[in-house]
Parts: sequence; structure tokens; C-alpha cells
Amino acid sequence: MRPDGVEVAVCRAIHAGYRVGCEVLLGHVAGRVVGYNIGHYGRFSGARYPLLVKTRFGVAKCSLQEVAAA
Repeated sequence: MRPDGVEVAVCRAIHAGYRVGCEVLLGHVAGRVVGYNIGHYGRFSGARYPLLVKTRFGVAKCSLQEVAAA
């Protein structure tokens, strides 16, 4: 069975170093990876936004292009 888009995106995020607990910057806002978005449907699916990042404003679904290692 071939991996789906969500699985590929999550694996890509992990291999890029964005593991749970990793500190990141979402623009100028500090955050921490708290999980991975495994949703297959909807506007913010895991295929496009595989990272769940907790900031002082709440939890955001993020793409790899939106975050940087802190």
C-alpha cells in the first residue's frame, strides 16, 4: 500500500527535524511542536499543514514553510 499525502508530509516534517517537543519560530512568535496533523479532509489537512505548533496564542496547524528552528 502506498503512503498517502498526510503520511508523506508528516514523515517529511520529522526528517526535517521537526519532532514533538522541538522549539520553533512561527514568524516572530515562539512555539513548540506538540504533534502532527493527521486530518485528511477540510481546509487545513495534514498533507498541507502537517505540524501542530503550540504558541502563547494557542495551537496552530503549520506547513514546513511557515516554521523555522528556534
